[in-house]
Amino acid sequence: MKKIIFSLLLTVGAISTANAVQGDAAAGKEKAAMCGACHGATGVTPNPLYPDLAGQKDQYLVKQLADFKSGARTDMMMAPMAANLSEQDMADLAAYFSSQKRASEQVAAPAESAATPATAAAVASKVEIVTSTPAKAIYAGDVKAGQEKSVMCASCHGTDGNSVVPMYPKLAGQSANYTAKQLADFKSGERKDPVMAGMVAALSEQDMNDLAAYFAVQTPTAGTGEGSAIGEKLYFGGDVAKGITACVACHGVKGKGMSQAAFPAVAGQNADYLKKQIASFRNGSRGNDNNSMMRNIAIKLSDNDIDELVKYMSSLK
Repeated sequence: MKKIIFSLLLTVGAISTANAVQGDAAAGKEKAAMCGACHGATGVTPNPLYPDLAGQKDQYLVKQLADFKSGARTDMMMAPMAANLSEQDMADLAAYFSSQKRASEQVAAPAESAATPATAAAVASKVEIVTSTPAKAIYAGDVKAGQEKSVMCASCHGTDGNSVVPMYPKLAGQSANYTAKQLADFKSGERKDPVMAGMVAALSEQDMNDLAAYFAVQTPTAGTGEGSAIGEKLYFGGDVAKGITACVACHGVKGKGMSQAAFPAVAGQNADYLKKQIASFRNGSRGNDNNSMMRNIAIKLSDNDIDELVKYMSSLK
């Protein structure tokens, strides 16, 4: 009898293993951009509030993501992150992070190579209007070429990306990854706007990268928003009762965004533009956010929540 039970257990285990979704680490790496803001690009986070995922058992990661999605495990930040993940997405993410080296196994890069990107970025951030720097060590595009191509953008966004028209966004200092993605989305139709659709129709991928690089190294002007204590509280703490995730998780303490994860800077952005975009995510007319992250949050915001958040974000320097 014991032999029969043992055989049955082995059979059930074999069936479960066979039916499990197989993860693809390469696909998981691409999907992991949204996780990088909190958990680090390779699953090693410098933030003591969030766990390292690198080297974790893949089955454990899959179960936790599934539990966050089902509500079996509750967390106001992870719930919207997991809400639209498929079983394949979870398996891919788990395969990627489980294949990464744990923090204790990672060897620090030589001081010189680690300092190079930061030094280049610091130099770029001090340039008012860059006219000749390729900046290929930082960006996929060419800054000089981007400046030449940006003439068509100036009437709405300003020559240096600092739009003075409230309904248009400031592009100066915006993440190059984010700007390039938005241009591509306008071209594909994933993000809809009658004006931008015409502007991007003839742009190549290189054009988009060049424009993104140019605007990324420009210095954004200070915000002119009036500020809001209510908006600040929502930005940093969210609203547990309404299930609203804190904005700081993706957009940063100072509203500068997370460039590697392509989360945009919101600090000092034109208030009218911010309000329109949040409202568009809420009503579903804009839907090019990764895994519906913004839509899942915006749908829970009231008109007053949006007004107060916009006052705060547009006041950030």
